Amino acid sequence: MSGLLARSRYDSLPVPTQLFWSRAGILPRMLEPQFGAIFAESSCIRRKQLYLCVHCHGQRISNEGNYFMCGISGYLDLDRGVDIGILRRMTDVIRHRGPDDEGYALIGPGGTSFFGGNDTVKGLEVPPLETAVGTASFLGFGHRRLSILDLSVGGHQPMYLPERDITLIYNGELYNYMELRAQLEALGYTFHTTSDTEVLLYAYCEWGEDCLTQFNGMWGFALWDGQENKLFCARDRLGAKPFHYWRQGNRIMFGSELKQLCQDGAVQRRFDTSYLAANLIYHISDYNDQTLIEGMKTLRPGHKLVVQLGAGHNTIDSFTISSYWTLHVHYDNSKTEAEWVRLVTEEFSRSCRWRMRSDAPLGALLSGGLDSSCMVTEMCSQMEDPSRLQTFTTSYPGNNSCDEWFFADLINRSCGCTGNQILPDAEDIEKRFENLVWHVEGSCGLSLLGSKFLLDEINRRGYKVILNGQCGDELMLGYERYYAFFFASLIKRKQWKTLVSEFRQASRHSKLSVRDLAAYALYFNQPVVRDSRQLHRAGRFINPDLLDQRNRVELRELLYPKILENLQYTELTATQLTHIVRYDDRLYMSASIESRIPFMDYQFVELCCRIPPEYKIKNGYTKYLMRQAFDRRMPREVTWRTNKMGFGAPVTQWGRRFSRDYLLAYIEDCRTEKYFKKEALAQMVTRNQAEPSIYEFLAVELFARQFDVS
Repeated sequence: MSGLLARSRYDSLPVPTQLFWSRAGILPRMLEPQFGAIFAESSCIRRKQLYLCVHCHGQRISNEGNYFMCGISGYLDLDRGVDIGILRRMTDVIRHRGPDDEGYALIGPGGTSFFGGNDTVKGLEVPPLETAVGTASFLGFGHRRLSILDLSVGGHQPMYLPERDITLIYNGELYNYMELRAQLEALGYTFHTTSDTEVLLYAYCEWGEDCLTQFNGMWGFALWDGQENKLFCARDRLGAKPFHYWRQGNRIMFGSELKQLCQDGAVQRRFDTSYLAANLIYHISDYNDQTLIEGMKTLRPGHKLVVQLGAGHNTIDSFTISSYWTLHVHYDNSKTEAEWVRLVTEEFSRSCRWRMRSDAPLGALLSGGLDSSCMVTEMCSQMEDPSRLQTFTTSYPGNNSCDEWFFADLINRSCGCTGNQILPDAEDIEKRFENLVWHVEGSCGLSLLGSKFLLDEINRRGYKVILNGQCGDELMLGYERYYAFFFASLIKRKQWKTLVSEFRQASRHSKLSVRDLAAYALYFNQPVVRDSRQLHRAGRFINPDLLDQRNRVELRELLYPKILENLQYTELTATQLTHIVRYDDRLYMSASIESRIPFMDYQFVELCCRIPPEYKIKNGYTKYLMRQAFDRRMPREVTWRTNKMGFGAPVTQWGRRFSRDYLLAYIEDCRTEKYFKKEALAQMVTRNQAEPSIYEFLAVELFARQFDVS
């Protein structure tokens, strides 16, 4: 018999049988000559040493590392069993997340069976899902795979360990999978693919639910443990990957996107008005477990969900959501500036290195701002040939308010990487905006059209792995509003001399004048004024009844912290970063692209949350410590630039490109009439078609129609 034989450490830990499908009695034809005889003898062995062939025609079964991003679907019904049609629709509607492969698992009292679909990877011959009609199953998994480089059977999901009766669907990446693999091998585990999915499975076998504390990465996964009769789901610490769910009695649906939960026509869909109000008034989302649709929840970052079934699989004994990680913002005053610079440099380098683990061509979004420039500079320093790194920058020539190509090109030339200047256009803008709303699943502004255009163009050019610089501002106090809280902290500590010096220098080293800084300091330290201003803006086009639906107590605590530590904590865990990464995940996956974010490495985040604010805002500069770390590594025009722009777009011009008749038609015949002031919106269109409120309304109206929500 050709190939090597591998022996597992425990008799309950065989090779993951996404390759074998022993419970279903199905073997891929390409593997039958080598595996058939073995499984005839050993597929039901319990307490014997198990030997399995892990080579196929002399070649190791591999998926070339952890190069798969995906979408997951789950359907549990203990009363009526799995509805195959709904599970299929839930998985098909997110094909954009994984157009390269699909797989299904149906779990019932008799074991686990596996099925495929039109996109199932070639060479893995499993029956189509439609043949499972009538199968007695209480739990169904669906999976969509985006292949970054290699499309082998080694990366197919659901992945299954028969002797431990574990079935897994997984969306994400473990960036420390190589380190974990070595640790598990030292404990006696034998690996048969190079997939991080297999690492996750064996980590669960070794540490149970505590495996989450071992992972550094991003994930949303669901794991059925047949021995313990439980469904174990989890989301990464900072919420880079999504996980939505809905429950009614003994029935649960879950998936990567909200639209999956809308595939059952029998489920009533009404707006969660408290969430909608907060979203429209304060422009925040994902600040708790609510979504725009009442009853449909999101598993919060850093949380796990465990569903314990009764012995007969006919009751849910417990449905438990709990936190497995908590971020602490607690400043450490024991280190010098030089020590902090060294630690930040080392950890950021490690974070980038882990996220560059890929045989596929890497790309990076380069805005020309400090964060993405630091990231690209670090990436190039770790590459033998930096010219292989492709950077992508949206550019709007002639528009100085949002065109950063000059700064991005300085970095490209300094690092020796290959820059791509992308020029978004506004053709078919109505259709583009409708498509944008469908993917981001809710309220959004016109500026995201530039990001969507950019990512679609990157996909067209064949790149599937892109790093970006999100989260740098939240970690290093990069937004101008942080000045107000920093100044307040200096006042509280009676550091008057430092306050005067920092105030003066901030007016020189930011885009804010002395008057602007004073206004910021007053505004952001006056919650009543801030809230009144937001309500006044929203009240121009939103009905008072909806405004009153907001949860005042919860939002006051989140939006109006009294000290800098609390502000940084809430922005990282509720009001800012969670909002950003929802857009990040949906936009990248809409273009079938994997996003990697070095600044969101949880170890780097924990480090930055210990750095005292006087090293983050110093000499009037925001993100001072990061500037110091890269002072001699980048052009000073970028390292010490003060005209922060963000990832902007010419939204005024784009707003004027919409057809007036198109806008007025949606306003006149709006499904969301009870939430908005129709006459006020129509007047806005007539007076100033670029008014942002128009497109906030339009996004909600489109969402209501696309997702059949009232």
